[in-house]
Amino acid sequence: HGVAGWRQRGGLCSRKHTPSRYHRTRPYQIRLRRKAPRYLTMKGKGAASNSRIQIAILIVLTLQNASVPLMMRYARTSESIPYCVPLLVVIQEVIKLIASVFLLASEVGVGSLLSTIQTDIIGRWDMTLRLAVPACLFFLQNNCMQLANTYLPAAVFQVTYQGKTFIVALLSVLMLGSRLERFKWLGIAGLAAGVSLVNVSNSSDTKSREGGAAELLQGLFYVVTAACCSGFANVYFEKMVKTAEAVNSDGTEAKKPSLWVRNIQLATFTILLGLPVIRFAPTFDIEDPFRGFNPIVVGLAFNNSLGGLLVALIIKYGDNILKGFSNAISTVLATVVSIPLFGFKTGFHFAVGVVLVIWSTMVYGRMIQFKAEWWNVVMFAPPSPSPKQTSVGMQTVKVTS
Repeated sequence: HGVAGWRQRGGLCSRKHTPSRYHRTRPYQIRLRRKAPRYLTMKGKGAASNSRIQIAILIVLTLQNASVPLMMRYARTSESIPYCVPLLVVIQEVIKLIASVFLLASEVGVGSLLSTIQTDIIGRWDMTLRLAVPACLFFLQNNCMQLANTYLPAAVFQVTYQGKTFIVALLSVLMLGSRLERFKWLGIAGLAAGVSLVNVSNSSDTKSREGGAAELLQGLFYVVTAACCSGFANVYFEKMVKTAEAVNSDGTEAKKPSLWVRNIQLATFTILLGLPVIRFAPTFDIEDPFRGFNPIVVGLAFNNSLGGLLVALIIKYGDNILKGFSNAISTVLATVVSIPLFGFKTGFHFAVGVVLVIWSTMVYGRMIQFKAEWWNVVMFAPPSPSPKQTSVGMQTVKVTS
């Protein structure tokens, strides 16, 4: 039909040209009339599906981030008997471990589950042991977050805890040798100023104790410790992944472990580290270990486990922009809900600090971009070699080889 169509449109081709000769002389005419390959038509569907997944993750992560300080504040300041915080942390890690095993089985298949665990966890025992460091830090972080909500209002905790972005940025420069653009340093400075304004605003709610400045300082100590543990653990994990061997001992390319394998490793170490801490915790009762575990505390355990799984999903389907946007919305949402729930009283300094923290988070995550080239230049970067030096270096390498 290609030859006939070409003749009908007044082409120079005649009927004596066979289809095979036509393919040799005018191949581009055939290509223009071919249908698009199937993988090109499926690409749009895949992009739309990935977009829907990102929106779902954004909604769930925002609600989860906003509900964590609210549930912690309510559970820590209720009239019931205080629960054992290390036991709660271990329970949420057990939930995360079980969920990660099921998700890994759905990813690799039930038949390959044991072989995957044998290869990626037991077989690479050196890499598994290195994960004990971030697991210990995450355990300390979760305990400090619980204790911080005992002394700080939920909104103050949520805004102050965003300072972990500041910690991650500094540790990335010191430990990973990262070089940050000027707009990121602007976001870090704005974040520090906003957190400072929030903490000097003297905001309180009906659940606040009468300890005054001492209670505030104790709460700030716990939340800063939690932010430092979170930042150091994330940077350490990133450095560990980047410095891992890319090839096996036999010379073949090493397979990148699944995110659910990492979750299994971290949860296992956290459980092993938490069990001896539970035994010596002052709030632990060996005769009634689940004392104080009301429905809110049980829901808090499941909610925190969901947060750990959502972080893995963000790494797989999202990016830092999605995470930063979720943090900004959750900060506003937690502040608004705290007003009717706990009688939270805000002021001018708190409002300005919240706006500055949200703006800084969006600047650091590239949601707000500067068009001027000056803001996008990396600070403290080593000078680039001149074209003459580059050519000399290339010539030297060529002669040496």
